[in-house]
Amino acid sequence: MAHTRLICVRIALFASTTLALGQWSTVAYAQEMAQQAESTPLEEIVVTARRREESLQDVPASVSALSGLELSRRFDSDVRDFADSSPNIIIDDTQQGPGGVAAVYIRGVGVADVEKSVDPAVGVMFDDIYIGQSSGSLLKAIDIDRVEVLRGPQGTLFGRNATGGVINLARSRPTHETTGKARLTYGRFDTFKVEGVASTGLSDTIAAKVSGAYERSDGYIYNRFYDQPGQRSEFYALGAALLFEPTDWLNIQLSYDHQKTKQDPPQLLAVNRPTDLFCAVYAQCSPAPGVPTSGDRYVSVSNGPLGKNATFKLDMAIAKVGYDLGSDLSLDYIFGWLKTNEKITQDFDAAPLTLYHTDRPARWRQTTNELRLTKGGSGPLTFVLGAYLWDSRYSINLKNYIGFAGPPLLTSAQNVTQTNKSWALFGEADYKFFDRLTLTLGARYTHDKKTSLVNDGTIFIYGSTVEANPIASIPPSLATGQIVMTAPVKEDWSKFTPRVSLKYQFTDEAMAYVLWSRGYRGGGFNGRPSTLNAATIPYDPETLDNYEIGFKTEFAGGQVRLNGAAFLMKYKDQQQDLDVPAPGTSTGRENRTINASSAELKGAELDLTAQITPNLRVNGNIGYLDAKYKNFVGDIYNTGNPIDATFLKIRRAPKWTWSVGSTYEIDVGSNASAWVTGDVHYIGEHEITFLNNPNLRNGGQYLVDLSINARFNKTTVSLFGKNLANEKGWTIGYDVQNVWSYAAPRPRRTYGIAVTQTF
Repeated sequence: MAHTRLICVRIALFASTTLALGQWSTVAYAQEMAQQAESTPLEEIVVTARRREESLQDVPASVSALSGLELSRRFDSDVRDFADSSPNIIIDDTQQGPGGVAAVYIRGVGVADVEKSVDPAVGVMFDDIYIGQSSGSLLKAIDIDRVEVLRGPQGTLFGRNATGGVINLARSRPTHETTGKARLTYGRFDTFKVEGVASTGLSDTIAAKVSGAYERSDGYIYNRFYDQPGQRSEFYALGAALLFEPTDWLNIQLSYDHQKTKQDPPQLLAVNRPTDLFCAVYAQCSPAPGVPTSGDRYVSVSNGPLGKNATFKLDMAIAKVGYDLGSDLSLDYIFGWLKTNEKITQDFDAAPLTLYHTDRPARWRQTTNELRLTKGGSGPLTFVLGAYLWDSRYSINLKNYIGFAGPPLLTSAQNVTQTNKSWALFGEADYKFFDRLTLTLGARYTHDKKTSLVNDGTIFIYGSTVEANPIASIPPSLATGQIVMTAPVKEDWSKFTPRVSLKYQFTDEAMAYVLWSRGYRGGGFNGRPSTLNAATIPYDPETLDNYEIGFKTEFAGGQVRLNGAAFLMKYKDQQQDLDVPAPGTSTGRENRTINASSAELKGAELDLTAQITPNLRVNGNIGYLDAKYKNFVGDIYNTGNPIDATFLKIRRAPKWTWSVGSTYEIDVGSNASAWVTGDVHYIGEHEITFLNNPNLRNGGQYLVDLSINARFNKTTVSLFGKNLANEKGWTIGYDVQNVWSYAAPRPRRTYGIAVTQTF
């Protein structure tokens, strides 16, 4: 298998390199023909990385972007597929809940926890609305018109919980012209998908857009316990949008989206060491280091329920009002409302026994209001000023099924409700001292107020593995070590996050900048505590300072775009989530978030796009990252004795990441063309567990994608393959100290056919 993977990698690299070298040699051989050939400059990419539309090449910060044209040539399923567009980024599904639970890391900064009490460290923005939880952040790639990856702290314009950066997704606006696109896809694992979007004018002032998608799949995990596919899923989405432009100076956009996923609970795999409890007592042992107890990363032995009994529902409403005040001034109001509802019974022990299962119905609701005053134009001063209001609430009614702590089954319950109210004032201004030199100053003041209410339920003990006729029960009381709260605990925090940059425009095609920015992730309360102290004592916010120098250039008549940056980021009060023993509690374990460390992350990045000939485009990026704890003393083993933990490596912080790809297109007749697109995305060796469990360590991975496409008029037929090297790296690893460890692998090699119709 390793030999096959190496061959696939070499073929993909050879194909991309040969295409490029072949074209370059042709030009060199026939130089006189090349001089007469029509140049094909790269299209300008317009981004909103600074809350206003501007060229990517004018932004004094590290930003990678995919335009609508580039996105139309890709076969992205969800946010994970955008990781290859930027250096120093990892996006995975942690498989810890329904609907996709995102682990997004930029420059080694991120979060991989399912609990909604844990704020994300990378902001995912969807049509200007921040998604405040990891569940649901793996948004499906339906009608995505632009993707921007902003690297480094974005605390000024995007607020708290953007310490690592921001992934900014934008959809197309409704158009008065009748346009549309539909795609039908069939792929491996009996995967069927249909998606479409259409837009038209209803009157001279009103345009409408509708979108929809349906997808079903057997998934890439087989369940040997039930002898059937173990990852079946169904997904559908419906959306509608209206654009109302009653005058030249006023526009109103309204949209509503509804999505629902029905699936088998994610199939986790146990990777247990000989000293782990589940191996020593229950014979659930890994046959070799790093090998799951099933013997195969794509075979599950879980006895958890299947039958597509896990659901994730999402409803989102967005309203935007834009008012042109004249004199290059505009006023924008953005309202966002998001609600999710999820249900899942999941087997976390990943064994054919009921050792640790959970029932986790959870509800989330967020409301945002944002007001922005923007001054554009070509004058020396441009700015964005704004105010932001956030309100969120979530609740979970957790129930544990524990087979290793009771004779033979024990159930415990916990109800958690948390709220967060936040407001902020922000601004960022550019001032041109003269045509070449621009100073940017920005600042944001944020105030957060959070509450948390946690109450344990009755513990029931059963004489069999069936939840019926308990032989004993223990009502909740402090005397039994359970959590009993009559009123929520409260805490509030405030933070000032500035930003300063200086940009010098050497020529119209080349500029350099220096930047200092600060990010802030809010404090909070533990959402999965086992002790009263963990439930009532908050952890503090973390801050991250970023020092960066970069450049952006275009040359060869606009056919080559090369951008780069070097950075140094310093963490203060870095939040760490870890699992620790909690003797005397129902589960014997506890998940905590602690402020235990400072860290330093430094590195460099390059982004390249080149239109080598009218037929051939090459793109690539490379990122280097050196991430280390600098001062980390904590009780990481819950022994009562804090230790120096700087020997640990920071999770999901590979030293090297890179991508290289190319597209070669030719005309094959009247209104017909064909093209081949391929790329290789490399993710270097990295840790995925807090304690650096060697059995859950990822080696270097080469992710190879390829597509062959033919277009006839407005119909395109495509053959595509993803992860052709069949890399099997872990996307999640969780270490329950001395009890067991679980993990999940990345999606297997897949391939299929797609038919796309535009009109």
